[in-house]
Amino acid sequence: MMLFRRIRSLLRAARSDRGSNVVELAVLAPALMLICMLILQFGLWFNARQAALAAAQAGALVARENAATNSQWASAAQAAATKYYTELNTRLLGGLTANAHGNRRTNVYVTVTGPLGYSVFPFFGLHLTISATAGGPVECFRPAGLNGNC
Repeated sequence: MMLFRRIRSLLRAARSDRGSNVVELAVLAPALMLICMLILQFGLWFNARQAALAAAQAGALVARENAATNSQWASAAQAAATKYYTELNTRLLGGLTANAHGNRRTNVYVTVTGPLGYSVFPFFGLHLTISATAGGPVECFRPAGLNGNC
């Protein structure tokens, strides 16, 4: 008789939490989905940033090579950055703006900016802007007779 009562109380205890898994899933599923969406958004942002940086580096290469000898170095660098991004054949950036700046005797830079083309959270109005800058010293031949000037 005592064994029967003990088995009965164990069965009641086991039945008391029936359906708790469904409630736990209903509470945790939105948080899990939000974390997955954040990971996807970060991946899109990171990939767009890499594409913008690659375009800026392509423009900076042209700027560094042409700044000492070509007065139109800025437009050539901006065109090179835009062309490089176009040839990547990606839509990670909604639009691309390339800006070349710097002193053509010392250092030149190219900055590429644009809005992130894709958003996992469009209903929150999340608008991220990607910006990447690349540059360096101007490359030129410096003959010994000119005291190191281009």
